[in-house]
Amino acid sequence: MKALFGSFSAVTLLGGGVEVQVRSLARVLNKLGVNVELFDPWKRYDLSEFNLFHLFGANVGTYHLGRAIKGLGMKLILTPVFYSRHHPAKLRAALAVVTKIRRYGGYWTEHLFCKELCGMADLILVNTVEEGELIARGFDIPKEKIGVVPNGVEERFYYAQPDPFIKEYGIKEFVLYVGHIGMGRKNLLPLLQVLKKNRIPGVIIGPVLNNEYSQKCLKIIEGAPNLKLIPQLAPDSPLLESAYAACDTFVLPSLYETPGLSALEAGLAGAKVCITCYGGTKEYFGNYATYLEPKSVSSIERAIKQSLNRPKTNELKEHIRKNFLWENCGRVLLDWYTKFSIGERE
Repeated sequence: MKALFGSFSAVTLLGGGVEVQVRSLARVLNKLGVNVELFDPWKRYDLSEFNLFHLFGANVGTYHLGRAIKGLGMKLILTPVFYSRHHPAKLRAALAVVTKIRRYGGYWTEHLFCKELCGMADLILVNTVEEGELIARGFDIPKEKIGVVPNGVEERFYYAQPDPFIKEYGIKEFVLYVGHIGMGRKNLLPLLQVLKKNRIPGVIIGPVLNNEYSQKCLKIIEGAPNLKLIPQLAPDSPLLESAYAACDTFVLPSLYETPGLSALEAGLAGAKVCITCYGGTKEYFGNYATYLEPKSVSSIERAIKQSLNRPKTNELKEHIRKNFLWENCGRVLLDWYTKFSIGERE
């Protein structure tokens, strides 16, 4: 079997969860005997050489690629990476209005791009059951067209040790955030406000975007001696592994996560996890994490304090290792590819 993987054009510039997901699944599938190639927009392809095209992300950045692939007659598998806090009925109603308007003026929304890509796809592989339900009910997509392939984490984080990070930066037992600085969905500002107000040691790791939101974040960090910014560590950096192991609690206060790969990495490294309640996170972290309401500063503050007052255990670490290593996810994905191929031949 030969598969072509694609995503939005800036995926390697922005980094983050989608890039990790694509590269990790490609690596595992290649070990399992599937020949996976990452799509290069500057390369000429004979698409007949491939059994399928797997597109990661359903948005304006992937829409034209997905439409082109489908228009050329290739089988399209889609991992949408989609979530909305709107009720499915509200989502359906809003999309009905937008669809009518579009006929007269080319009007689009992110949700409409996602809906149309889901409609084009031959198979939709979501990361959570909650995402699948939202797509089925909100976009009127048949449930038999949807399957679940969970996100994963590399086992190397299980063996992470705190000492290298502590030696490099002289900090331990802190609250940690890893992610983009300046991306509104990540909801970093209230976390920084809580850490500054309570003088809780905090470490922020991630690329700084050039926008107004990031400037607000940097202003708080610069004015708080208890906060340290490390602009970026590579996904395969030993210091990143060590940071997860050295922290007390890892916090993702995002408006939603699907489900937050950095939180899986932190949990596997032994950190306590405090995470948004939206985006299917409970399907991954169960009763082993502390959940927060991202639009409530008091909820974020309360959740962090609760987590800091709890002792560390290995329960989450072992739960993630048992259920969410990339090798397990790759085998689930291969099963779906196999079922899909058999179904196409019947």
